[in-house]
Amino acid sequence: MDSDKNPSNSAQHDELRIESGDNHPIGEIFFTKKLHKHHDDALDFLQSAVEHSFTYTDEEATIVRWKVDLMLMPLLLGTYTLNFLDKGILSNASVFGLKDDTHLVGQEYSWVASIFYFGYMVGQPVNAYMLHKVPMGKWIAGNVLGWGVCILLGITAKNFAGIATSRFFLGLFESVTNPAFVLITSQYYTRKEHSLRSCIWWAGNAVGSFFGDLIAYGIGHGHGPLSPWKYMFITFGGFTILWSVMLILFLPDSPWRMKFLNEREKKIAVLRVMSNHTGISSSHWQWKQAVSVLVDPQAWMFFCIAFIQCLPGGGLTAFNKLILTGLGYTNLEATIYSMPEHAIQLFSIILALIVYYVPASSKLTRLAGVYILFTNTISYIMVLSLVASNFAGMSRKLAVSAGIFLAYSAGNLVAPHLFIDSEAPLYPTGFRGMIASFVTLIVLALILMTYLILQNKQRDKKYGKVDPDAIQEDDFLDLTDKELHYFRYAW
Repeated sequence: MDSDKNPSNSAQHDELRIESGDNHPIGEIFFTKKLHKHHDDALDFLQSAVEHSFTYTDEEATIVRWKVDLMLMPLLLGTYTLNFLDKGILSNASVFGLKDDTHLVGQEYSWVASIFYFGYMVGQPVNAYMLHKVPMGKWIAGNVLGWGVCILLGITAKNFAGIATSRFFLGLFESVTNPAFVLITSQYYTRKEHSLRSCIWWAGNAVGSFFGDLIAYGIGHGHGPLSPWKYMFITFGGFTILWSVMLILFLPDSPWRMKFLNEREKKIAVLRVMSNHTGISSSHWQWKQAVSVLVDPQAWMFFCIAFIQCLPGGGLTAFNKLILTGLGYTNLEATIYSMPEHAIQLFSIILALIVYYVPASSKLTRLAGVYILFTNTISYIMVLSLVASNFAGMSRKLAVSAGIFLAYSAGNLVAPHLFIDSEAPLYPTGFRGMIASFVTLIVLALILMTYLILQNKQRDKKYGKVDPDAIQEDDFLDLTDKELHYFRYAW
């Protein structure tokens, strides 16, 4: 419980002692009268809200985590579901009249698929800056509203220019989700919790694609004055706009602004994640931190993995329905037969978690999980989880996220062009590119793992072993992982 001999003078205290569990101290934070220029915003909250000493139990921390889960996970999963449902609508629309109604010929459809990622690339530096400067929940909600409007306006497209413009701005607005969700994961959860939470919201990829196909199949059976693809756009766009209202009302801007936590729980929500050593929030943009990413081997390996991983996925997202119709299936059959792809993808996410969470003694169960790991999705989820865990300093973390999603955009931009129109329906160039991508990803993952292990060993040798869960004074100063000698990388 909170304790202070003189609460009225708490604002004047220079020291905060934090304890958890069975009252074992986990750190001492010294509040100097002159704060560090680029300190973490969490320090302002703690100075104003926490008295001279603050104690909480493990049970309280668990309750707070569950409350955070109940608030955040449905919102993130729902938003990510709509993100992929709306992005993937092009594939369904392509076999329900869009190509004919907009008079797309040759490689124009490939460019319509690619131009989404031009918008996505433009949005990355914008989001890296704005997520620093404006309330995060409102920024995300505004972008969701924007992409819902873009989907609705897509029905007015009559040619390549019209549908391409709609897709560009859709990419611009949707570009907020990945960097924002990586940041949210690092703000609200401990390192040990990052993988599971990343998998939960990333599952929206499979859920959105699955239900997108299901809804498209139902709409494809209907008859009306408009082409079926336009009803898809109206349905998905309208629901996305309604969802943005939910986000405006319930998505918090920071842990200390969560509506369903009381003041004590807000303090615990902040303190329990400070042991990540990656900070929570800072409104100060530091160019030095951002530029440091350019000379970081770890960051460049993440960039390469993001680019290469998207070559198979980006091509299949745009062309899976056309591949199936090219094999002789009808438009409706191509839609319904693509649904198992997304069920398998969701299943792979669930089974991959078995490897991490099932006890080592359950050999057969873990073996089954290992088999399911041989899928394309899980590697990208783990990249996002590692970004949340391995980069400290708010500007640095956002710069890495921007770089990764620029690479993600570039990969998805290139991918459709591996599927050459003249090679339909087998697309041999596209499939050769996917095989090469999988092999390269395995090599890069091994190199990254080796690099991170060596970095930790070098730090242990130079600075000595550390308690990874202990809160340090410098955790509140918005320093980078390179500056924090006690920082150790997850791998």
